[in-house]
Amino acid sequence: MVSPDIENLLIIQDRDQVVRGLKDQRMAIPLAIKKHEAEIQAETDALEGSKAKLQELEVQRKNLDIQVGSAEEQINKYKNQQLQVKKNEEFQALTHEIELTQKKISDWEEEEIGLLLEIDEEMEVFKKRESVFDRDVAKIRESIGILEAKLGETEKQLVEAEAKFIESKGQVKDTIFNRYYRLAEGIKLPVVAALELQTCSGCHLRVSNDTLEQARKGEELTTCDNCGRIVYLAS
Repeated sequence: MVSPDIENLLIIQDRDQVVRGLKDQRMAIPLAIKKHEAEIQAETDALEGSKAKLQELEVQRKNLDIQVGSAEEQINKYKNQQLQVKKNEEFQALTHEIELTQKKISDWEEEEIGLLLEIDEEMEVFKKRESVFDRDVAKIRESIGILEAKLGETEKQLVEAEAKFIESKGQVKDTIFNRYYRLAEGIKLPVVAALELQTCSGCHLRVSNDTLEQARKGEELTTCDNCGRIVYLAS
C-alpha cells in the first residue's frame, strides 16, 4: 500500500509537471511569434528588394538613353564640323571620331537590350511577390494572433496551476517537500518513481534487495540506489 507521504508527493509531482509544461509553453510561444515576425520581415524585404532592383535597372536604362542621346548629338556636331573643314586630314579625323562614337552607341544599345530583358524578368518576379504578399502576410499575422491568444490562456492556466501546486505543497512536511524539490531541480521528472519488478521506473535500473524491502515496508522515504529518485511499490 502506498504511504500518504508518497500519495501527496505524487500529487505534487503531477502538478509540478503541469506547471513546468506551461512555463515551457510560455517561453516557447514568444519565440514562435518572433519567428513569424521575422517571416513577415523577410517577405517585406524580398518585395522591397525586388522593387529596388527594378528601379535600379530603370535608372541604368535611362542613363544609357542619355548617353546614346548625347553621343548622337556629338555625331551631328562632328558631321557639321566636317562641312566646315578644308583639309582631308581633319575630315578623316572627324570621320574616325564619328565611327568610334557610333561603336559606343551600338554597344550601349546592345547593353540596353540586355537590361530590358532583365527588367522584364525582374518585373515578373516583382508581380508574383506582390500578388501573394498581402495573402501570405495575412496568414502569418493570423498565426501570430492565435499564438498571442494562446499565450494569454497559458498565463491564466499557469496562475491556476501554480496555485494548485502551492496548495498540494501544504499537504506534506517541509522536510519531505524540500527533499522532493532538491531532486526535481537536479533530475528530470519524475523524481518519485514506482518500482516495477525491482526496477526503478525513473532510471530503468535494478535496485538492491534492501531498497526493495525498505520500499515494501513503506515506513520511510526510499531512494533508488542508482539515480537517487524517491521510489515506492505501487501495490
